[in-house]
Amino acid sequence: MAGRILIIPDGPASLLYATELVERLRRRKYSVQVAPTAYDGPSATAFVSELAWAALSGHPCRAIEALDEAAFREQDLILLGPVSPAVHSVFCRGKALAALQGANRPVLALLPQVPGEPLPASPQDFLSLMPPGSVLMQGGIPHSLGALGQVLLPALEEVLGQVDRLLTRQDYEGLRVLVTAGPTAEDLDPVRFLTNRSTGKMGFALARDAALRGAQVLLVHGPVSLPVPRLPNLTPIPVRSAQEMHREVMKHWQEVRLAILAAAVADFQPLHCAETKIKKGEAQELFLPLKRTPDILADLGAREKRPFLVGFAAESDDVEANAQLKLRKKHCDLICANDIRKPGCGFATDTNQVTLLAPDAPPLALPLKEKSEVAHAILSEILQRL
Repeated sequence: MAGRILIIPDGPASLLYATELVERLRRRKYSVQVAPTAYDGPSATAFVSELAWAALSGHPCRAIEALDEAAFREQDLILLGPVSPAVHSVFCRGKALAALQGANRPVLALLPQVPGEPLPASPQDFLSLMPPGSVLMQGGIPHSLGALGQVLLPALEEVLGQVDRLLTRQDYEGLRVLVTAGPTAEDLDPVRFLTNRSTGKMGFALARDAALRGAQVLLVHGPVSLPVPRLPNLTPIPVRSAQEMHREVMKHWQEVRLAILAAAVADFQPLHCAETKIKKGEAQELFLPLKRTPDILADLGAREKRPFLVGFAAESDDVEANAQLKLRKKHCDLICANDIRKPGCGFATDTNQVTLLAPDAPPLALPLKEKSEVAHAILSEILQRL
């Protein structure tokens, strides 16, 4: 991610919540500068010194009194967090409000709720004063302030998702997208199952990037250990088996304009699932009769008036030839092929290198990059074809 963020923290929530927020934003490669409140009482600097804020952010602190229109224009996003009565009084009257409105930069305001106390501002009235495109996040989950009690604030993952969305071009706005991700698990008995090495990283990256760019996303995913992306326009649909994934895709495909089937679906499942655990006894071998699972990509490709269809081909030999065959046989509009033998390209890696194959264009090889960057490049190519 790239972008410049000015964060204005206040009060005891600065001690844990805002400091962690600054650290997480920097980990996402944002340039962060802090303008902490400083006044007699529970200001941000009463809990975290200016020197500590500067060390956390990597930039000298800004003085709130010096924030004018030019200072706001230097930023891509203003993050008011949390909006205490002090912050509300600064930004809802006088020069600071005029400067903020004149700079026309989006504001993300975190409006906390303290149990038993009134809100520092009416959410509707506060948001109406902010520049166009601003977002207010209200309440959320309890955050302990130790001896000072607790406050309700949005989960950090949700805040980070909103930051990413506000700083991402909305070129997928209005599109409905279906993404499948992860492995499937095909049960053998109540204890054992057949699966594969997929972690869901590539599919999750595609779903998240599409949602950040404004799409309404349905994410049908198999059993994974990754945290599912949390964005207001992303709906996760967890499934377990290939049969369940097939059912959900067939249930929703008519609702979407684009379907990206990135899941590593098991090709076979046990012919029968034992009701009780299979005991080894004295046996030295065990033969498992298997049957084919439904081919989700082929079934969707055969539909009339189907969505724009993107498949994945994870191959270990004859990569391009096998991917071209899959492109034709399953009636895809685009195939993303990768060689799982190459370092950094297989399952459970943070990077990937794919070649895009389409019926009407020469192969396009993308460079080895982080899966988030690969997802962004794939979606940009898709958008040109849509």
